[in-house]
Amino acid sequence: MTDNKRLVSMFPALGILILLLCAAPSARAGDAIVVIVNSANPVDNLSAGELKKLFLSDRSRWDTGKAVAPVMLNPGAPERTSFLKIICGMSDGDLGKYFMQAAFTGKSATPPKELGSAGAVKSFVASSPGAIGFVKASDLPTGDTTVKAVKVDGASAGDPGYKITM
Repeated sequence: MTDNKRLVSMFPALGILILLLCAAPSARAGDAIVVIVNSANPVDNLSAGELKKLFLSDRSRWDTGKAVAPVMLNPGAPERTSFLKIICGMSDGDLGKYFMQAAFTGKSATPPKELGSAGAVKSFVASSPGAIGFVKASDLPTGDTTVKAVKVDGASAGDPGYKITM
């Protein structure tokens, strides 16, 4: 077999290998997603229903009176996809439609700020008193005091039964 024929015969196998590598998820299934707030925020626990209201702009102020400033990763991030599905019961497309419909009906609703990395989400939450966001547990090192992890429905990210996972 000539070198050219051998190379051509390898294309299907290489194509399958490339496809498998591209399709592999970047996060492990079951990774916890931690909800974070500014470290000065007195909130320690939120229900899933409260989270939904905060991220869908149905609740615009904390009990302290500070404006809520939700933030999340850009569309396509696995933790964003999981959070939207579990907490809001929607996809990225549904989220866009929700805020578009809110604008057309005159509802005062501002979509969450979108950022490109977990570090940017943490930095925004750390510097904004009313901010709330979420990151993978692996993106929030133990002992990190720049932001505060809050419980969801009384459970912390490592607890059995914690429901916001990828």
